[in-house]
Amino acid sequence: MSARIARLVPVLLLLSLLAACKAEVVCTTQQVTCGGQCTSLASDPANCGTCGRTCAAGESCALGLCCTGENCFPAVYAACFNTDSVQGASSLLVPVGAPVAVDDGPISFAWRGPSLWVANSLSSTLDSMKETPVGLQIGGTPSKVKIDGTKFDLEYVAERDALLYVSNAAVGSLVIIDPVATPPVLAEVPFGGFSFPQGIAFSGNKAYVALNGFGFNSVAVVDLVTRTLTKTIDLSGLVAPGANALPARMVVYGNRLYVTLWNLDANYFPAGNGLLAVVDTSTDRLAPAPNPIDLGVSCKNPGGIALLGGTAWVTCGFFAFTATNPAEIEGAAFVPVDVSGAIPAVGPAALATGTAPGPIVFCNGKGYAGDRFSGDVLRFDPTTMSITARGLVCPAIAGMSSYIPDLACAQ
Repeated sequence: MSARIARLVPVLLLLSLLAACKAEVVCTTQQVTCGGQCTSLASDPANCGTCGRTCAAGESCALGLCCTGENCFPAVYAACFNTDSVQGASSLLVPVGAPVAVDDGPISFAWRGPSLWVANSLSSTLDSMKETPVGLQIGGTPSKVKIDGTKFDLEYVAERDALLYVSNAAVGSLVIIDPVATPPVLAEVPFGGFSFPQGIAFSGNKAYVALNGFGFNSVAVVDLVTRTLTKTIDLSGLVAPGANALPARMVVYGNRLYVTLWNLDANYFPAGNGLLAVVDTSTDRLAPAPNPIDLGVSCKNPGGIALLGGTAWVTCGFFAFTATNPAEIEGAAFVPVDVSGAIPAVGPAALATGTAPGPIVFCNGKGYAGDRFSGDVLRFDPTTMSITARGLVCPAIAGMSSYIPDLACAQ
């Protein structure tokens, strides 16, 4: 070997080693290289938002922002109906960021991929929102969908296979929407002008819609393939004579559909305890007894239902529209129903005195319910059966109450 070649060997070895080191730093699409190391600018407290930005002691990094404790980023979003806005709140129920203005009367949420869609009852529109490091913002393509018509009263939105299903109580129909199509409305399934469709649930190739109107008291079954109404399941026989079942919200577990029944009289006052109707989704008939499920004396006017494992949690609470004092609320509780066995079993109720919990969601094991009376959000621990936090998320405006019709977990 010549002297010149001998001198080149260490250099070549060094270059090959450097190349090998460089080749080993291969980051995912969600990461960048900081100081030769792959890192996530969204969550690395040593490189939060940008390389070299270090969060202080006790702070964490959430979506590129240095934050303290559980106030990092919204855990849940609330629809603030009377202020036409959506407000995020931390798991400690502290409002996070400014309220985001939407159209008139936000009433229901549905996630479609990374977009949170908001159904606005009184403007017959849907707004698309995206999470950002500074909270929710209107955004997406498109950012808004308008449902044609002169009568406005949207009540619920649900997502299935990238389509949005919206109950339109103004005309008594289910509207099927592909927000990226032109036109976005693919079909509309009519139920009748006074059917007042509410909650929506899915099983197999069927959609179930609660028909809440007086004189209907039933569940509509819609074929998702043909987009036609195939059947209505009458629930009026599940309540006492003179009472109205008034189905509202529902969940599916296995081959059973569980439907909340307000069970009110003609003056919209409780005609008895809150109830759950049970439908066998394999036959689309009422399931055998016990049916309905009596939710007990602690539950009046059930307002929401959500699954956590094999337990359906039902929120309850009734107050007259003229009520001004929390003491006027009756039958307020969280009621667990074990639906994992052959026969559903109602557990002891967790009382929610002075509140009227309605919409309920479970986010990372924590339960959140919107108070229909005060505009507060309640954090509920299903293990200890207790309300562990409460915070004002949707403040009232002058001359009006505060109403939270829906909640959504942050992604």
